[in-house]
Amino acid sequence: MTVTNNFLTEKVFKELQEYCKENEFKIVKVGDKEFSVLDTPESVIKFFKIDGYELILSFIRNAFEGFDNKSRIHADNIINGHKVSLASVLYINEQLGTTPNGTCFYKHHIHGLELTSSVTNEEFDRLLTEDANDERKWEKTDVVRSYPNRLLKYNAQLFHGKFPNEITHGERIVLVCFYTKN
Repeated sequence: MTVTNNFLTEKVFKELQEYCKENEFKIVKVGDKEFSVLDTPESVIKFFKIDGYELILSFIRNAFEGFDNKSRIHADNIINGHKVSLASVLYINEQLGTTPNGTCFYKHHIHGLELTSSVTNEEFDRLLTEDANDERKWEKTDVVRSYPNRLLKYNAQLFHGKFPNEITHGERIVLVCFYTKN
């Protein structure tokens, strides 16, 4: 995993923050889960391209008091028909007035730190439905704290989730990207 502070230029980052303030997040349902999302503006997508990888999905997500407050510990497996190999999170929200947050990484009591190729689709589905919110089955291994304009890149097969589960004041806003290896 790598962390890059001041990832975007100050001007581009401020424009991204303004975009998030001026546009309405939409609630989308994915299976039995709901997320509050906003499209990533085309003007910033170019900054998230990585040599050797294809960007397959990007969006901006927010969480706030009373909404999106489950652990949902997971690994990113298949998105839009592609095996995900790399993921990134750009922290957008201001620190002042927001519950301190970030991304937490975990070790599963059976599968370890990451989703290996030996995990079947059925077991992956079971992890998402039965283990994802049962913190007794996980051990926290690392937390990357949110800081405005900090980019976190990590192996998408690592088990992770937003931290903490509940945002009690302000809102957590992140731009996420998922990549497949070329």
